[in-house]
Amino acid sequence: MTTANPRAEVALPYAPPERDVLNPTNASRPVLVADDVFVSYGGVTAVAGMSLEVRPGEAVGLIGPNGAGKSSFLAALAGQNRVARGRVLLDGRDITKLQPYQRARLGVARTFQMTSEFAGMTTFENLLTAGMGVEGAALSNVLLHHRSNRARDMEVARQVWAVLHRFDATHIANLYGRELSGGQRRLVEIMRCLMRSPKVLLLDEPMVGVAPHLVARLVNDLKSLRDDGIALVIVEHALEVVKEVSDRVSVMALGRLIASGTYDEVVRDEAVQAAYLG
Repeated sequence: MTTANPRAEVALPYAPPERDVLNPTNASRPVLVADDVFVSYGGVTAVAGMSLEVRPGEAVGLIGPNGAGKSSFLAALAGQNRVARGRVLLDGRDITKLQPYQRARLGVARTFQMTSEFAGMTTFENLLTAGMGVEGAALSNVLLHHRSNRARDMEVARQVWAVLHRFDATHIANLYGRELSGGQRRLVEIMRCLMRSPKVLLLDEPMVGVAPHLVARLVNDLKSLRDDGIALVIVEHALEVVKEVSDRVSVMALGRLIASGTYDEVVRDEAVQAAYLG
C-alpha cells in the first residue's frame, strides 16, 4: 500500500453520502427497517420482537435499563448477531442474512462500546486502512492493476485529509492509536466509519471513556453527521446526550419496545419510569 505523507496538506470538502433527502421530515421512506426482530443466546431471548424505522438524516436514541437488549439489537442490525426471527431491511433490501462485512459494503457502519483502533498505527494510517475497503485488497488487483492501485491510494489519502479537516483533527494525524485519549479514540472510530460513506451509523455508547469536556464536541459532531443525511441509531446511557442529539427516542425493556416518541414524551411515560425504577 502506498502511504501518503500525513503532513501534506490536501484540502477537500467533506462529501456526505448520497441520499434522497436532507430533511428527515420530508423523507418518503426509511433507510433502515427492523421488523419484529428476535435474538436469542442459547435459548435465552435477548430481543423479543423489536421493530424500528430510521429515515435519512434522522437520529434515533435507543435507551432502556441494563439488560434491556439494546446492544443485542444493535448487533442484529449490524450483522454480528443472528436474527432468529424477523427481518432487517436497508433501502428496502432484505439484509437479514448478510454478514457484517456485506452490510458494511452496502452502507451500514457500527461503532462499539470498546474502541478498536489499531494501536500501532497513526490516526492517518487508521483512516487510510478503513478507506481502502475492497478495492486493491485482492492479490490479482495488486499484481495486475498496480498503477490504478497507486491512483486509488492517493484518492483515499485525499479523503482521509478531508475527514480530518472536517473534524478539526489534523493535529492528531501523526499520533499512534496508543497515544490517543479516550475521546480521540472515539473520534477516530467514527471517522473510520465515515471513510466508507455510510448511509446508517450505529453507535453503541459513543460517550464511554470520553472526558466530560470533550462530550459536547462529540455531540456536535454527531449532530453534524445527522444534518449531512446520515441515519443515526444511538445506544447511550447518558440521557442528556440522547436528548441533545436524537430526533426521536425508542425505549426498550426486556427485549421489547415499550415507548417511542420525543425525548420529553418518553421520559414522562409511566411504563418507561417503571422500567428504569424497577
